Amino acid sequence: MDDRGTTTLDSSRVNTSPADLTTRPPGITTAASVMPKFMAIVGGLLWLLMASPTVVESDAYRYATAILSMIALYYYLKAPVKPRTDWIGWLCMGWAAYVMVRFAIIYWLTSQHDIGASDWLYAFTFFFPILGVGFLLYEELMEKIVAAYFAMVLIMLVATQHLREVFAGETIRPLIMNNQIHGAVACGMIVIFTLFWLLHYLTEKSSDRRIARFAYIVSPFIFALCFIAIYGAKSKGVWLALGITMPLLALVTLTYLRMKSGIIAIVAVAVLLIAGIYGVRHNLDKTAGPTVSAALSMVESVTGSHDLGGVMTTTIGSSDTPVSMDERLQLWSNSWEVFSSAPIFGWGNQWLERWAETRYSHVQYTLLHNGYLEILVRFGLFGAAVMSLMLGVFLRAAWLARKAGIIPRAVWHAYVLCLVFFSLTLLSNSNNRLAIGEGLAFTSSAFACWCHMRLKGEYLAAAKPVRQEAVVGA
Repeated sequence: MDDRGTTTLDSSRVNTSPADLTTRPPGITTAASVMPKFMAIVGGLLWLLMASPTVVESDAYRYATAILSMIALYYYLKAPVKPRTDWIGWLCMGWAAYVMVRFAIIYWLTSQHDIGASDWLYAFTFFFPILGVGFLLYEELMEKIVAAYFAMVLIMLVATQHLREVFAGETIRPLIMNNQIHGAVACGMIVIFTLFWLLHYLTEKSSDRRIARFAYIVSPFIFALCFIAIYGAKSKGVWLALGITMPLLALVTLTYLRMKSGIIAIVAVAVLLIAGIYGVRHNLDKTAGPTVSAALSMVESVTGSHDLGGVMTTTIGSSDTPVSMDERLQLWSNSWEVFSSAPIFGWGNQWLERWAETRYSHVQYTLLHNGYLEILVRFGLFGAAVMSLMLGVFLRAAWLARKAGIIPRAVWHAYVLCLVFFSLTLLSNSNNRLAIGEGLAFTSSAFACWCHMRLKGEYLAAAKPVRQEAVVGA
């Protein structure tokens, strides 16, 4: 309280309890509440473009990220009361600075001016904090933006469906993607998002009933088209990732529904899936059978000899190993060789120079088909530790926001289980180097930074709030 008997927002933040975090402090006028309608529409479209890599593989999300960041920065600089940049924001921007400075030094000092392969993408963490401000700016519109996203998803799934080809046993490329693996990963993520979007409106009766009715109608169609597309894409890595994730989805779903109805629903879905799998079992065996056999043979050999390197060499040289598995093993062998020669800090954008000296350097790809090896060869254990710290901080922020009642539990479950699924797909493909991975990094990190701001009771105010606490004198 100042000399005039008033309290500003900064002092009202002190000792804010979790229960108070879901309500707006008295007297505050947020930047969103005075935003022109045109700017609100533009922002909504930009958020949809940021999520667009799940339906269209293009660079549109990058332009949307840049424009949305500038809008958020404009309102941030203009606001008299704004979130303070703390150690999490500095961590994100500090890592980006490290990546870019190291990139520039290696580029300058190497005779070939090495630029690596998409190495500068790892500096995108610079945008995470300001995108969190962007989320803060548009938080009141997010429910409608999310509904619009699912409308976009359904339209794209219907427009790009390949039902005839799928049921004829052909491999299809879901949505508008560069290959079928990317499309299958996108459909897997959409399934998870849709499940918890639907569960939210089934269990939260205080939510917008118009959007709830929309969710009831479109969700079954999204589920069906996504599962058909995942089967048709014939991505073994996605099948495995979804096979591990689905039991977790089933267990979490039980917590939303009454035990009896939940079990009935899960059993019904399981029966349908099992019947579908049985109906296409010959096609599944043709697609995944040789890879499964070769993988099991590798496991048996490693268990018996304890020589992973020798077993990999033998498997690569075997004519029984499927081509896709053979190439992945060569890539992983090369990657481990590069990482092992600089395990602490990696090779930075010089890694391709070292790649040329590896045993299987003749392999035609430099996309390593393993998202974790992509990080290790460039930044070593240090980079992996920093990125793990960021992820841990983001997960903690979302979890605490769930406990404080800032976000619905369905949002928390969608967030964490989507990350689980995506992390599993990284075992067999470098999805973190693709548009779908970048888009997920931007949106999920923006959401986590927003959770962190809201936990601290921070807002983006259009005017400095002043609240009369007491009237002194008579």
